[in-house]
Amino acid sequence: CQIVRQVASQRQVQEVMADFWLNHFNVFARKGLVKLYAADYVERAIRPNALGRFEDLLVATARHPAMLLYLDNAKSSAPPPPGSPAARQHRRGITENYARELLELHTLGVDGGYTQNDVIEVARVLTGWSVSGPEEGDLGYKFRERLHDRGEKIVLGQTYPAGGGEDEGLRLLHQLAEHPSTARHLARKLCERFVADRPPASCVESAARAYLGSNGDIRVTLRAIEESPEFWENRGNKLKSPLRFVVSALRSVGAKLEPTTHLSNALNRLGQGLLLEPVPTGYPETAEEWASAGSALARMHFATLLGTGRLPGVSVDTQQLFKSAETADQIVVSINDAVLGQSGSPRTVKLLTDQLRGVESPEQRRAVALALALGSPDFQRQ
Repeated sequence: CQIVRQVASQRQVQEVMADFWLNHFNVFARKGLVKLYAADYVERAIRPNALGRFEDLLVATARHPAMLLYLDNAKSSAPPPPGSPAARQHRRGITENYARELLELHTLGVDGGYTQNDVIEVARVLTGWSVSGPEEGDLGYKFRERLHDRGEKIVLGQTYPAGGGEDEGLRLLHQLAEHPSTARHLARKLCERFVADRPPASCVESAARAYLGSNGDIRVTLRAIEESPEFWENRGNKLKSPLRFVVSALRSVGAKLEPTTHLSNALNRLGQGLLLEPVPTGYPETAEEWASAGSALARMHFATLLGTGRLPGVSVDTQQLFKSAETADQIVVSINDAVLGQSGSPRTVKLLTDQLRGVESPEQRRAVALALALGSPDFQRQ
């Protein structure tokens, strides 16, 4: 389970980036046969490339059946000759869905300098990139030569001579991966994820330079962001997404997890079910998309279930978490240290203290303190 791995892994940067790229290259698991390939997509396309070179990640997603089926490229083919039986029967033809999202979302960005004609030409380049079926002895990527448009294409000013095959697609992905617009688009999204909903231009420029100077090395690009002053100046200002809230809550209390679907169901109720966003843009990153009254109530409900030990499939050793703390003041100090990282605001600390004074037993105090701390505004920020 993706949630269990994110909670238990000692390689947290790897997990954070796997989540980031899975959202960037979003697929919808409930569309047709995509559900058969969704787990493989995460494990074989996203995870191995999450901290490598962006071009390798781009190729891996472009060739994966989950993406080819989700955005309909598996059925994209060169138009049949006019007047042919296939043309009269309206058989197949070019599908622009993947080509458009490849340019707008995955690489150049909506303002990346491409035109509608570029979308069409990209779709032509990628005709034949398809999926094999059970009757072919496999369930994977397959290039179908007979479906490929072998005519000349021009993408972003670069000519692809007539007669090319699968190699055209690889050349195209290389062209897009090294494009300055791709560097800026990815830099902005990464700074939006790690720095601020409206990232400073200096952060974006620094990350884009690092990307271009390292041939699209994701580690180098991340390091440039982490070393920027904007990264540290904005700590604690971003609202956690539901997934980040759940994972951080479970990690902060040292939760022990059992194999169960309850956590996935909880995430669904919070509005961020795994691989369940139907639109190619993926789940939103900015606070305004998650900061609603309904979302706040759902988070508080999750925090209450976790804090009081009523979240199925999850166990928390509150005695170990709170050590020997028993009085209200001791528990507040302990929870501020263990869960809030000693960053609880005076308002939160006072609220916790006031609420605990009327609770009789130490066990109940610990449960109430844990629920309130996890549901507090302080814990919702990263």
